[in-house]
Amino acid sequence: MLKMPLLLQLSSQLAQQDQDKEQDEDQDQDQQQAYQRQHQDKLQERQQKQRQVLQGCSTRLLLPVMLLLLMATLLTRPLGAVSNRLSETKLHEIYLDDKEIKLSWMVDWYKQEVLFHLQNAFNEQHRWFYLGFSKRGGLADADICFFENQNGFFNAVTDTYTSPDGLWVRRDYQQDCEVFKMDEFTLAFKRKFDTCDPLDLRLHEGTMYVVWARGESELALEDHQFALPNVTAPHEAGVKMLQLLRADKILIPETDLDQVEITLEKAPIPAQETTYWCHVQRLDSVIQHRHHIVQFEPLIKTPGLIHHMEVFHCETDEHAEIPLYNGDCSQLPPRAKICSKVMALWAMGASTFTYPPEAGLPIGGPGFNPHVRLEVHFNNPEKQAGVVDSSGFRIKMSKSLRQFDAAVMELGLEYTDKMAIPPGQRAFPLSGYCVADCTRAALPTSGIIVFGSQLHTHLRGVRILTRHFRGEQELRELNRDDFYSHHFQEMRTLHYKPRVLPGDALVTTCYYNTLEDKTAALGGFSISDEMCVNYIHYYPATKLEVCKSSVAEETLENYFIYMKRKEHQHGIHLNGARSTNYRSIEWTQPRVDQLYTMYVQEPLSMQCNRSDGQRFEGRSWEGVAATPVQIRMPIHRKLCPNYNPLWLKPLEKGECDLLGECIY
Repeated sequence: MLKMPLLLQLSSQLAQQDQDKEQDEDQDQDQQQAYQRQHQDKLQERQQKQRQVLQGCSTRLLLPVMLLLLMATLLTRPLGAVSNRLSETKLHEIYLDDKEIKLSWMVDWYKQEVLFHLQNAFNEQHRWFYLGFSKRGGLADADICFFENQNGFFNAVTDTYTSPDGLWVRRDYQQDCEVFKMDEFTLAFKRKFDTCDPLDLRLHEGTMYVVWARGESELALEDHQFALPNVTAPHEAGVKMLQLLRADKILIPETDLDQVEITLEKAPIPAQETTYWCHVQRLDSVIQHRHHIVQFEPLIKTPGLIHHMEVFHCETDEHAEIPLYNGDCSQLPPRAKICSKVMALWAMGASTFTYPPEAGLPIGGPGFNPHVRLEVHFNNPEKQAGVVDSSGFRIKMSKSLRQFDAAVMELGLEYTDKMAIPPGQRAFPLSGYCVADCTRAALPTSGIIVFGSQLHTHLRGVRILTRHFRGEQELRELNRDDFYSHHFQEMRTLHYKPRVLPGDALVTTCYYNTLEDKTAALGGFSISDEMCVNYIHYYPATKLEVCKSSVAEETLENYFIYMKRKEHQHGIHLNGARSTNYRSIEWTQPRVDQLYTMYVQEPLSMQCNRSDGQRFEGRSWEGVAATPVQIRMPIHRKLCPNYNPLWLKPLEKGECDLLGECIY
């Protein structure tokens, strides 16, 4: 059991660490087995050393063991204020079965590794338990650690991977599941972000899929290959989406907080697939004085029917009367359309969002109009009738103003059917631009700090990232999720908080899977349409609310003329609806390439907009040149000496899209 002085010492070490750091060829099965036989002695030697560690015979790994003991201590008993603060900010947790199997983890950014702790994962009846990582939730090409019960104790671990068909488990030639504690109820182990093993999946800051299972049958873990157990019993296997490499939690330093709830009032959900419901309301007297919003919490009453929701402030004269309203957004009174400045937002998979202690979203005080608009996107594919909803937000505010006013900005693509995605594509990219001229016109000389980001598409989105350019130099991305799921759209606090300067360009690219579509998918508001958005939270606040783009009108007109006259697409009507024209095209690979080329090379229509919807002055925003961007995405991984000596096909190498990006 750790004593308080040691705990304080470890806490200090972790804090100091945080300050110090902010070929394609498949190897055939015979070669893998030959290598396994050649290195069997080395594997046995490693396993013997691991048993010695488990028996407490190794002093070389004292600090990691102490960290795991600290982690276990934080999980099992209350300590003083310092340790509680450490546990609240460093420790993340989730229930794998939504019931009792608790996975906790701590991210060590300094050492580039994650420490895991599992509680209630197994009992005396179970002979094995596995925990691993999958690219998109399936069991093919998964990276799995097997923990085995031998002689009544879970005291053996094997690093494995699964076959491309997901039917077989194979022992990895490099063992990277480093265990510190195993008994009949719990286990603790660690993994490096990047093990330099082609048969491991790298841990990253995007969406990760954790797979797990347990069973009572005997496994042939000593064999090079054995059948993957087929576990179908409830609460015995599952998959969870989570952001594993996440920033530390943020604590609210203020104690005297006010709060207000902005919710629907028993709104009847129409029996149709897509509805945008608007509720304009007047906030109470608490906002007569200026506050800073420090946290917003979603209040979801019908979780199966809400796709996303937003709160907009009515940015107008403080005495202007806005008509109260509760109904379909298509019938919103004209005077309420001024309510367009984003205050809070939520989408499927998101949870409570907390602002960093140096910034808050301003609300109330002199000059502040008390009206807001709550907009909820209902997705009702079954067209259920008779359902009412009162979802919304609980917003916590501080009277003590923080150093900076924060704000929200929309990046990406304009919501318009000027943009289309051809059918039959594995990962077709569309990019929305925030060009250098817009940031130059809108941002202060010192720039802005981006601390939060929420990526958003509808049903076809599979990957999103926002790239950051300063002149010809590409900087680190603002946010990136190579394994994005529209079911898990968190508002994420960023570990790396970039500074965006005037004249920088931001390019948000969304990849879409349309393999099951028969006609082109279009941009728009319906769930069957598509979006590409990155909502960024930043400080200090500016007047720039929207920095998005679409293809220029003249460019699109010329494209349809070309397709009709040169490609003989006679279903196109030059004065007809864009959506009809796109959907009439018979798509071939050359035509897909032509569409992509037009989107990345031809001029743009820019939305460089203030919160009132007006564009920034100083230039015409129609026909703006697109920011030149390299097609291939940068790959972030450490240099690995003697990487992949057997020329094995890496687990991360999957099926490729038209641009050669292999992200599946």
